[in-house]
Amino acid sequence: MVSASADPQLHEAAAPVALIPHGATYNRVLKGLSGAAGTAREQLLGPGGELPALLAMPGRAAIDQLDRDCPEAVPFAEITGDLCMERLRISAPMRAAYRESLDVGPEQKLVAVSSTWGPYSLTGTDRSLPERLLIDLPADEFKVAYIPHPNIDADHGGNLIAYMRPKLQNGLIMVPPDEGWRAALIASDCVVGDSGSVSLYAANLGRPVMLAAFAFEEMAAGTPQERFGHSAPRLDREAAPAPQIRSILDGSVERHRLLDDAWSEPSPGPAAQVLSRIYRLLDLAPDAVEPEMLPPPIPIPECEPMNAWHCSIGFEHSAITWARYPASTPRRDLGHLVVDTACRRPQFRGDAAVLLSHASAREPARAEAEARTLLDAYPRSSIVSVRTDRNEALVLERGGGRFRVVADRPLLDLVPSALLRAGRDRVLNLGFGSVPGQPVIEPPD
Repeated sequence: MVSASADPQLHEAAAPVALIPHGATYNRVLKGLSGAAGTAREQLLGPGGELPALLAMPGRAAIDQLDRDCPEAVPFAEITGDLCMERLRISAPMRAAYRESLDVGPEQKLVAVSSTWGPYSLTGTDRSLPERLLIDLPADEFKVAYIPHPNIDADHGGNLIAYMRPKLQNGLIMVPPDEGWRAALIASDCVVGDSGSVSLYAANLGRPVMLAAFAFEEMAAGTPQERFGHSAPRLDREAAPAPQIRSILDGSVERHRLLDDAWSEPSPGPAAQVLSRIYRLLDLAPDAVEPEMLPPPIPIPECEPMNAWHCSIGFEHSAITWARYPASTPRRDLGHLVVDTACRRPQFRGDAAVLLSHASAREPARAEAEARTLLDAYPRSSIVSVRTDRNEALVLERGGGRFRVVADRPLLDLVPSALLRAGRDRVLNLGFGSVPGQPVIEPPD
């Protein structure tokens, strides 16, 4: 019998028991156990004192933990390496494809927010952190992915996806818990995490990791994860996150050497090691095995592109500077509110200074009719833009101005905000610095 969780009842099957860890080494101490989860005597010994026939260990640290918790099981333990880490490593060349699958641009940085479960976890101590990262990180430079542990719903009560839905519908990335988190980790540029396995895997991959929480209360003393909790940089949740994220991305990051005893990298790799030992228990000759690369991550159905944002526009001579932030609540300090008609939140539509209908193109007559309808329906909006071709839009001002705009996306989404802030004397002289695909702005024929 092969299991990813140790339990004395496994021995009731009267068959050899092979245990394979389902996380980054053995670190966590749970109530009622005399050792770490997975190596505690209460979990390994069967009712008659039976022991597992195989304990597949990721590295030397796991053997040491087993020796402290249940030394009589050590003869049945073998260092095989970590199956999850193996697939992360062989899939690393797929990084560009994974980023494309998550709609992360070549110049954007992907910040992955990872949370384990329990009262000391990131979600258990600060459920709002993904939202605050979205608010503070400019959307044209950053994207945010949330990687929650599957146990969070059961442990914390309620429906996490329901709580996160407004953020998911406006740019937050989340992948299914059963598959996608490893590919998202490879796609990431840095990780904000806690004492969960994902943080440790990220550090071993060489990703910059900041800890926003850490369950030292649940860590077995002296384990790699406990030492990592003391050495990794911390995210100050009371301070603005953007400068801290920029700082860790700008710094040089080396793989944590304290993780050397957490994982072994045998040859052949962990998949072949584990399979050969299981076949040996069955007295069979093993087949050849080659682990597959991870599939591209597919966001959950609730995820949608950003469709409501605060836009801050600045001018330096004739050049424009800008920053966009996904809207969570109306905030004038971040600039005016821009809302695409894909947004289904009535309050945002009603408060929008700029309304966009850019999801699909309209022929010119229909575009003008739609723009006037939107201006009538939303009296607080000063400008409406309706796309008329792949890279072209008709822009109507409430005061009567009409413009034809030709630009690549996302500049097509940005030009109406620039028109709002520019003033009539500067409208036709707007420049966007060194951005390729300079927009053409002119009164329509």
